[in-house]
Amino acid sequence: MSKRTGFLFAEQATIHDVVHAQRQGTLQAVEQLSPEAILNDALDKLLKDLVERFRLNVPILKRETAVQLPTEEVEVNVAGDFRRPFLDPNRPYYVKGTAIRIAVPFDGEAILFKYGVSPLNSPIRGDVRDDTMVLSHVAEHPDPAAVRREFENTLDRIQSMLDMVRGPAEEWNRGLAALLRERLEQRRSKLQRDRGLSLGYPAGTLKQPPSPTAVPAKPRASTQMYDLFLSHASEDKEAIARPLYSALIAQGLSVWFDEAVLKLGDSLRRKIDEGLSKCRFGVVVLSPTFLSKQWPQRELDGLVARETASGEKAILPIWHEIDREGVLKYSPTLADRLAARSEEGIDALVQKILEAIHK
Repeated sequence: MSKRTGFLFAEQATIHDVVHAQRQGTLQAVEQLSPEAILNDALDKLLKDLVERFRLNVPILKRETAVQLPTEEVEVNVAGDFRRPFLDPNRPYYVKGTAIRIAVPFDGEAILFKYGVSPLNSPIRGDVRDDTMVLSHVAEHPDPAAVRREFENTLDRIQSMLDMVRGPAEEWNRGLAALLRERLEQRRSKLQRDRGLSLGYPAGTLKQPPSPTAVPAKPRASTQMYDLFLSHASEDKEAIARPLYSALIAQGLSVWFDEAVLKLGDSLRRKIDEGLSKCRFGVVVLSPTFLSKQWPQRELDGLVARETASGEKAILPIWHEIDREGVLKYSPTLADRLAARSEEGIDALVQKILEAIHK
């Protein structure tokens, strides 16, 4: 029996919503078991498989094994820096800076970082992957001691949130086996009782008509296609990615957007690959954060590969808090593309995207 496929929750969902959805999914899974499995398979084996499928594994940070990743030179926007009063705070101004990152392994389900005990919980600021959380600090002249304190404080806050989430999750896990055993025994008792019903007639079966020779049906693949794949760094979600997604779907476009597509338990890599393969265009929000992170760059690499293979335009770039010089240092070919700029506003961005895909 496979691990649960998961559920899709609203943006303000909490761990209590997750537990409720797990309960509904658990009861549904028992009802979907075949009568033969209920009657012939060992009850303990069915129970073990279902418990493994529907238990909640809240992440456990392994801070003692955290490692520092290689530093990277990046572009830093210093507009608004009080030490540079001569700069216009409303216009980005980039200088050479440094990105410092640490990777903190964890055990558990990465998706559970998203859900606190109330809608007021702040989202965790970090790049959460399958089994690792990456924290980043970008500055023109980073102070190692100050950065270390910042990372430790952030990890303390993350740990505190996980500790609060662990209570409802463990309460669910403790009662899961009893809930499953009761429902499995109820179904088995009913099936055994029904099969023992007799009207006094001799037992028999219906003859099945011969079936015509047929080619075995192939498993149906998902046919969902998307007009756009919205590629962005998680740090840019609030400022531009989420508003842009809302505006695009309001125009009737289908958009692959992580919050709308990913479900609890999904493989991030597989779902991204699936989305990239089924989109017509990729809207890429290029920013200093985007260019410093691994996952967004993988998405961009996938879109570049699409263009190379087909010879057709697939990438629609948007520059967010970055200028041509900043993009040029990362990729001269990207810098030469005509790009929209986030400061133009969401309405203008949507209009340019519509014009590009309808040419």
